[in-house]
Amino acid sequence: MPDVRRVVLPASVFALAILAFELAARAGLTPVTIAAPSAVLAGMASHGGLLWYHLEPTLLVAVTGFLLAILLALALAALVYVVKPLETTVMTIGTVIDSIPMIAIAPVLVIWMGLSLPMRLTITTIICLFPIFISVLQGLKSPPSTANELFTNLAASPLQRFRLLAIPYALPYLFVGLKIAAPLAILGALIAEWTGAERGLGVYMLNAMFGLRVIELWSGVFLACAVSASAYMLVCLFELLSITDSGRRGVGS
Repeated sequence: MPDVRRVVLPASVFALAILAFELAARAGLTPVTIAAPSAVLAGMASHGGLLWYHLEPTLLVAVTGFLLAILLALALAALVYVVKPLETTVMTIGTVIDSIPMIAIAPVLVIWMGLSLPMRLTITTIICLFPIFISVLQGLKSPPSTANELFTNLAASPLQRFRLLAIPYALPYLFVGLKIAAPLAILGALIAEWTGAERGLGVYMLNAMFGLRVIELWSGVFLACAVSASAYMLVCLFELLSITDSGRRGVGS
């Protein structure tokens, strides 16, 4: 029952909020810049082909940048775990980069790399990298002292300690970072497109905003939110399957 409440209660609050916006818009209580949810859904249905045309490159950049961030974060965390004196340097650089708003870094990357796909991938990768790296590094350092002592008594090699002890303990932490970074990947792709792109969901939203096409703008916003939520839920699904599979293997062994 508690698990059901964790799903039903947020969904109920969200549904009530949508209903309130719908009633307020129909009663004329909202400004003209806020479209009724029913009008937004109707607009999405009538512009489905155009929305997909712009969503496709956004998804490509978001997914590719997300995967690149995972690879880089895993490599950096493993390097810092093996070469511990590097932790302070890497953490300092990462904190400085992560503290700078990406919208401020983007123009510099545009000047350096131009309005290109690598520029958009770089922005998305940077915005996703640090949360994953921090989570994985904390996970690699999370094994309890008793487990470390056991591996010491068994004369485990550094590779065995890393593979059989650190990585299993780091897995839950990895998924924490992935759940934070998955929606950020969509945000990174949108920021990159706002900086400059020929097509993409961010371009669609900018064109609608400057053209004062309110329903189209809210259609883009709603679609971006839906994709971000879907990315989060997909990571949660992978986490659930991973934990279930690990549990089955543990019972079987």
